[in-house]
Amino acid sequence: MARESALLAVESALSVRLPRSLFAHGARAANVDPEALLEADGGTLQGGRMPPDTLPVAIEPSGDGLLLRFDGWGEVIEVLDWSGDGAFHPTELLPEFRSAPARSLAEARAALHSGLGAMCEVLGRNALARDLGVNAEVLAGWLRDTRLVPESLRAALRRLSGRDDDALFRQDWNAAVAAARRVAPVRPDLAWPGLLAGYAAEGRGDGPTAAAGYRAVLLAESGTQAFREPGRTLEESARFAAEAWRRCAVPARDPEPMVAAALEGPAAVRAHHLAECDRLIAAGRAAEAYFEARRAGWRRHLPVDMDDVLGRMGEAAQASGAVAHAALARLHLRAWMATR
Repeated sequence: MARESALLAVESALSVRLPRSLFAHGARAANVDPEALLEADGGTLQGGRMPPDTLPVAIEPSGDGLLLRFDGWGEVIEVLDWSGDGAFHPTELLPEFRSAPARSLAEARAALHSGLGAMCEVLGRNALARDLGVNAEVLAGWLRDTRLVPESLRAALRRLSGRDDDALFRQDWNAAVAAARRVAPVRPDLAWPGLLAGYAAEGRGDGPTAAAGYRAVLLAESGTQAFREPGRTLEESARFAAEAWRRCAVPARDPEPMVAAALEGPAAVRAHHLAECDRLIAAGRAAEAYFEARRAGWRRHLPVDMDDVLGRMGEAAQASGAVAHAALARLHLRAWMATR
């Protein structure tokens, strides 16, 4: 009864509807106490870091967890797999939370998994890198694209594993790109489809298609770069996409303002989208202004001055009638300020 009362209190305060299946005693998904969801102390809810339309329902000691994402009127629209470094991706949690983007990401990962990857899982990536005389970052690049493994080390891997090239190095890039293309038109906020499409196109010498893929990465939310190399931060991965776009784009063509801002860096992205937010508010287009403010904060996440971003989000959502987004933005703002 106490748990149900706490869930009702959260729903009333934030104008959201919480799925009881996640919070039932014994449920495998949620370990966050419902009372903690309204405690804007910078602990459970990491305001200014977690996406501002979410609530955490499970947090692990590592800082990773699961977040519920809500629409403007309080319905759950998806579950996010959250990493403490700021990365997040849609995930399939329970039958009632199905996710086509999560399934496509799983398909892409499976298509690019190789026998070399299986060796790393058994032996350990660092140990295998030492055996081969290379650093772990180089090996990580080979796991993404086994075509990069030099012939001399292919022979060493064949001797170590007793397997042939097909078993060790085969990847299905066509299947991976097909999975990316299914997602890209409906979820432009996700960066990984553009990264796969751009990288594959660049590898076959198709500059215009590669530039289009890398452009999509630059205009997506930086936290959704699922295929970044291990050890590379989200911002470093975004800069990699910017350099890749420069490599592949038509030289004489000036980039559009949003791309130009992304090429310049996170501060320019923030300034561009906040200016767009202010313009839309002045024009009476509050719903669009909310999403421009969100892009200001999460298209190229910069963990400074998030009170400015979250404050605009709350005001725009309130003006548009999206009561849940308004309440969540205010809660995330309080959590952000609690850590300052």
